Amino acid sequence: MSLKIYPVTESFSLEKPVSEKILLTDNLVVVHFYLKAGQKIPLHASKSEVFVTVLKGKGKFYYGSENSYEMLETGESLYYQPEEPHGFEAEEDMIVQAVITPNPQKNLNL
Repeated sequence: MSLKIYPVTESFSLEKPVSEKILLTDNLVVVHFYLKAGQKIPLHASKSEVFVTVLKGKGKFYYGSENSYEMLETGESLYYQPEEPHGFEAEEDMIVQAVITPNPQKNLNL
């Protein structure tokens, strides 16, 4: 069975970044993040693999520390390994899609 994922809705907030779960299964999570220029998702780590794609805008994508980053803009992606500290900061209004697998909130018996 296929599932249509609806187009991005721009759900920005002036106070803080907004996150929206677009798809949630036992195997993966797809999240959209909406950041105004200057807003930041702080460094954190996950037991899962994380693949991020900039759907709109541009920003700094940190890996390991805030001293190490890649600048990404619309259409560009970055992959983070499990347990790798990561985060990002918007240089301009930015929408980021993160695909996280396996779903870190599910206990899978493989």
